[in-house]
Amino acid sequence: MTILYLFRSPGTGYSIDQLFDTLRAEVARQGVSTKAVRLPHVSRGLRTVWQNLRFTKQLTADLFHITGDVHYAALALPASRTILTIHDCFLLTNNRKRPLRYAVFWLLWYYLPIRRAGVVTAVSEKTRQELIRYVGRIAYRVQVVSNGYDPLFRYSPGVFNHQQPSLLQLGTTLHKNLSRLLAAVEGIPCVLIIVGPLSDKIIAELRQRQIQYRQYTGLSKERVVQLYHESDIVTFVSVQEGFGMPVLEANAIGRVVITSAVSPIRELAADAAHLVDPTDTTAVRRGIERLVQDDVYRQRLIDAGLKNARRYTIGLAADRYKVLYEQQYQLIHANSPIVL
Repeated sequence: MTILYLFRSPGTGYSIDQLFDTLRAEVARQGVSTKAVRLPHVSRGLRTVWQNLRFTKQLTADLFHITGDVHYAALALPASRTILTIHDCFLLTNNRKRPLRYAVFWLLWYYLPIRRAGVVTAVSEKTRQELIRYVGRIAYRVQVVSNGYDPLFRYSPGVFNHQQPSLLQLGTTLHKNLSRLLAAVEGIPCVLIIVGPLSDKIIAELRQRQIQYRQYTGLSKERVVQLYHESDIVTFVSVQEGFGMPVLEANAIGRVVITSAVSPIRELAADAAHLVDPTDTTAVRRGIERLVQDDVYRQRLIDAGLKNARRYTIGLAADRYKVLYEQQYQLIHANSPIVL
């Protein structure tokens, strides 16, 4: 049995890619043959979607696993051999006021791929429930398989810097809520470590609020891990997420997290993070101040985080997917015609 992992085009993003690169390596370590291919074009219109579908049509493997984002690739693959993973419904929630775009995404990215694929998974129950709400009854077949963090994120105790703590912020897209975070940390002696590109507006806001910061893009996984080691607090106050990997990564390394009290992050973090309303700047500020000042509370969250991380290892995620692969592979061969 050979699993072909299908990734979106380079330059689209790297979070899904890093996650499934790690998952693929773990599945291979468990004895399953794997391959990977990236679509040649960024999905910037129906023309590039069509080009990607023509490319996908030529691929061969026992099973195909679409790792996310390019859900429409399922339309060019053998239905029973296709596993589709959906991370979120942002393409629908962010285009509700643009009817034509919404209709295209609903049809090509969600409804038809879910209807066609042999197995469909979502990374959280929140995403599954959103799929049911947006797509309807066909989404009841979606199974939840939680993500797992990379084994590179290992516990590494640090000495907390009370005078000028380092705050690590992963991601800069709109839903990461960076502008409210900047308002919250203004006046707090700290260094903000930002991973992701910054707009001119955000750079101007950083300067106006006189926030010390370091900014990085295009980092290797090893360098990202190092930034976690260098941090004192991980900030993840997004207004919406499909999962929330930085919470688990911080938990595993042993860094305290302030994050959003919204699904699915709230359930993912459980008692292993300081939860706040991401739209309440005052609550975010008070949360950061408490994490800096209250050593006992901070250590309690770190200890809970180490326990929480054990529930989401990449090995557990790989085990779950391996079962799905084997079930689907057996189903295909059970239904194959007998040649005399």
